[in-house]
Amino acid sequence: MATGAYGQRLGTSVGAEAPPTTTVQILQRATFAATRIQWDDRADGVAAEIPREDAHLLCLQRRDIPTNPYWVDGRPVPMSPVRGGQFTLLDLNLGHASFLRAPIDCVAMYLPRQALDGIVEEHGLLRFGSISTPLGVPVDDARVRDLGECLLPALERPEQTNSLFVEYLALALLSHLVGTYGDAPVRIQLKRGGLAAWQERRAKEILTAHLDGNVALDRLASECGLSRSHFARAFRMTTGMPPHKWLLQRRIEVAKTLLRTTTLPLEEVASQCGFADQSHFTRVFSRMTQASPSEWRRSFSGLVVRPER
Repeated sequence: MATGAYGQRLGTSVGAEAPPTTTVQILQRATFAATRIQWDDRADGVAAEIPREDAHLLCLQRRDIPTNPYWVDGRPVPMSPVRGGQFTLLDLNLGHASFLRAPIDCVAMYLPRQALDGIVEEHGLLRFGSISTPLGVPVDDARVRDLGECLLPALERPEQTNSLFVEYLALALLSHLVGTYGDAPVRIQLKRGGLAAWQERRAKEILTAHLDGNVALDRLASECGLSRSHFARAFRMTTGMPPHKWLLQRRIEVAKTLLRTTTLPLEEVASQCGFADQSHFTRVFSRMTQASPSEWRRSFSGLVVRPER
């Protein structure tokens, strides 16, 4: 990737080849990305230097890391050891360099300035400069840890992950960081109340028309006349789940109808329901119904009802 501290560019900067990456456009103007950097012991060490840009890089470490030599703008900075589950936040307007020897397993989340500004605008905050944590001091934050861990399936199986899910996680993470680590920390208050009946109906229509999940929260919110953050909360309040989880349940409902009323091959059922392939479909269906698609279909073998014409 040509620009941005994520994907191959980040991998080249820290000595990791072809690191798995997922990206999504959020708030109409910014790229959010997550990259997993992993390696075992490197006896010779790795000199890492991340290019400057107007962005932040949140590094969630999944294993313990001892102290490594670290420099910011060419000056040495004392670094505390990092425990698995802690994160460090790098302001890429500064120059960051280090020498790494220990095993690494890190989920690096790329946060461009446009994304932070978009969240500030979204929530109508009056004063905001940037986000920061003390240099060289890792941070324990259960919310960041949980959101980062939720991104792992998208990094391990990107072809089976819909953009709506990644966008939802990205917006939740950005809102938390701005509200907690902004230069004027605030408690971001979202409007209360669920969707009106017509808003719920319209949102579900759009989601059902995009079973593959390739529809942005911005589109859903716009159709309902709401901001993204208000829509996400109102949808969850109305349905009891976030949009991406409702969509997954809807996909399974559609799959059940096709299994019960047609003789379509499982591969075709998977495709029509927005799954990446038959194995992805089988895995998700089995987890949610405690039966494989074939087993579920056989249970209705004597009760097949053809759809009305």
